[in-house]
Amino acid sequence: MVSRPDSSPTEETPVNQRALATLLLLVDIAAGQTKPAHAPTPKPETPHLRFVKGCLRELIEDEGLKATGEKELSEAKTPNEQFSTGIYVSKSIPLELRSQIAMLESIRLNHPFDALIPSLIGFYQRQIELHQKVIDISSQFVAGPKPGVDYQALAPKVPEIRAELDDARKAVFDAAALVFMTLIDQKPDSQGHVRHLLISKAEKADLQDQLDITLKDEPDKGDHDYYVSAAMVLRCGLQTGRVRR
Repeated sequence: MVSRPDSSPTEETPVNQRALATLLLLVDIAAGQTKPAHAPTPKPETPHLRFVKGCLRELIEDEGLKATGEKELSEAKTPNEQFSTGIYVSKSIPLELRSQIAMLESIRLNHPFDALIPSLIGFYQRQIELHQKVIDISSQFVAGPKPGVDYQALAPKVPEIRAELDDARKAVFDAAALVFMTLIDQKPDSQGHVRHLLISKAEKADLQDQLDITLKDEPDKGDHDYYVSAAMVLRCGLQTGRVRR
């Protein structure tokens, strides 16, 4: 007669507990191996002066490209020349805009200016999209008549797109005040005002010199391009801001 193993719960329970403890230990070890050793270190904030100087360089480049483009368009005589010149201008400007976007993507600002970089990038991306529309429409006219294309409907769209481009450039001007605000210490003074600059006297003087060179041929009053107006906003802010050191 073969005896059956004793299946009483008093002898089986300790074995199950040891098995369960071993299983839990293995799961815990596996989970620990899949967890990163530490959370990724956040990217440090970009010095605000570097950001403002970068924006100033962008304003100078944008103004130069816009002035050159307008001059070339004004010199185009025939409609075909105007469309061809429009294609050239709308291809050259996005190259600079993409370079500026790449620069902005390397910048990191903390609160309360953390939304400024994405906004500026959005303004430049919008301009790139609009320039591509100009290229697409102008190319159809330069290519010559083709069946199925409503040229009478296409012709008015180019001025409409240029008006949208003007709005996108204005958005950059509207952001200029915030760009300057990044140089202001957000800690209020004894009177509850925020008006002290985060930069030294020497840094302030250097930035003012750059702005003076940029605006040397621009009158203080009168109508100005949005980019010139934005540079004037920065210069005015520096003139009224105070330094602590």
